[in-house]
Amino acid sequence: MSFVIFDTEYTSWKGCQEKGWSGARKKEIVQIAALKVTEDLQVIAEFNKLCRPVINPILSDYFVNLTHITNEMISQEGILFEKAFTEFKEFVGQNTCFSHGWGADFEHKSDGAIIDENIDLYHLRLKNDIKYFNIAPFFQKVYEKKKLQIKSQASGDIASLLGLGDKLVSLHLQPHDAFYDVYSILEGVRYLREDILPLMKICNVI
Repeated sequence: MSFVIFDTEYTSWKGCQEKGWSGARKKEIVQIAALKVTEDLQVIAEFNKLCRPVINPILSDYFVNLTHITNEMISQEGILFEKAFTEFKEFVGQNTCFSHGWGADFEHKSDGAIIDENIDLYHLRLKNDIKYFNIAPFFQKVYEKKKLQIKSQASGDIASLLGLGDKLVSLHLQPHDAFYDVYSILEGVRYLREDILPLMKICNVI
């Protein structure tokens, strides 16, 4: 049995988190990355696509500095979200998807909700019937159990917070690149597997 860990990056501007993506500033997905992982936590397939935003086609300096994804990269490698999602859905197949959204309720789909938002944003007739779960509450429960003083984390911070950053050096990427972030989540799950895997199995998703 396998499952998928995935992450997205989407258009952002300085202060938009606090103010909300108001007006023409929308959460257009710029990157979708994913790993298909076996029950013993071995990667059997990778997915990494850049998307061309349409409403705001020029990435902000804030976004570029945060993610290191440039306008040139999008111009050369980016595809429309509709195509990226279709390929992502094919990659996922019947597997359950986990993403990481700290502070959200367990039932919240985390990045799955961002995908839904983009389907609506572009008025696409796409069926998003993938089963999504937020893995962040599992980390929170394990940290509490182990009395680890980690009060918040982004997905790309997990490996470094647990002292596992060296395991990701070979990626030659940084946090807030979705491909880095999915490996960061995976390293956290591997490190805490004895506690996190039973929580995932309780939900009958792996």
